[in-house]
Amino acid sequence: MEQNNQAPQEGVENESNAAKRLRGLGVDMTDKIHDEDVSIKKGNFFGNLWYQHKWFIIIGSVLLFIAVYFAVNKITEPDYDMYVTYAGPLYMDSETRGAVKFSFEQVMADYDGNGEKLLNFGSITYQNAEQQKQTAEEMKEKYGGILHVSENYKALTSIQSQMLSGIVAIHLIDEALYDMYRGNMVKIEDVLGYSLDDGVLAGESGVYFKKTAFYRYMVALPEGKALKNLPDDTVLCILPELTTMDDELFDNSVALYKAILEFGK
Repeated sequence: MEQNNQAPQEGVENESNAAKRLRGLGVDMTDKIHDEDVSIKKGNFFGNLWYQHKWFIIIGSVLLFIAVYFAVNKITEPDYDMYVTYAGPLYMDSETRGAVKFSFEQVMADYDGNGEKLLNFGSITYQNAEQQKQTAEEMKEKYGGILHVSENYKALTSIQSQMLSGIVAIHLIDEALYDMYRGNMVKIEDVLGYSLDDGVLAGESGVYFKKTAFYRYMVALPEGKALKNLPDDTVLCILPELTTMDDELFDNSVALYKAILEFGK
């Protein structure tokens, strides 16, 4: 029987598993490895860690950044007491937005008890075909153009998403849009237990905002005068509680809605 008298290479008996893997790939272990992509240095813990696990480190770092980003946003986001949305043909400027926020916050309660009343007020600009035709020249002169058809479609989709979100119950909405969705709104009589004068009603489930005593009082104040920019046919209405809506938020929304409808009584 022939015996293998070949002497083991120097250092092979004590070589690491990583070195054995490199030897199996044909890497000459007698030469110093200069390639930084495959070099594993004895005692270089962080270098070895990066070489063997760099993709786990990269992916983990990205996930950690995303988690921290959303956690910081959640912490820094104000605690809103109420959510209200406008949807209609008006391009909501900061002055009008501020007037709406000011007015609604005057009759809001500090629902979360943190000593501050905060209203989250969003707006979606949507113009149907008839409104675009009627206001084309005015929009061109004042704003430089009108909404593109595709933007209107996105706006309508956004309105529908808002209504299904379970976050916003109270809406200031264009009458044409209100006619589309009035069957989904809560009837005034179901909210108050009684009806209102026909002059203020927009059907059974909404009121013309500018015909309310609340509007007349607030628009006379310096902080509320920009309410006049809202279209005359803007309807104030409220959605029923959805399964996705927080019970307390809905109860607070009903309380605010009633406070506006019964303002001055």
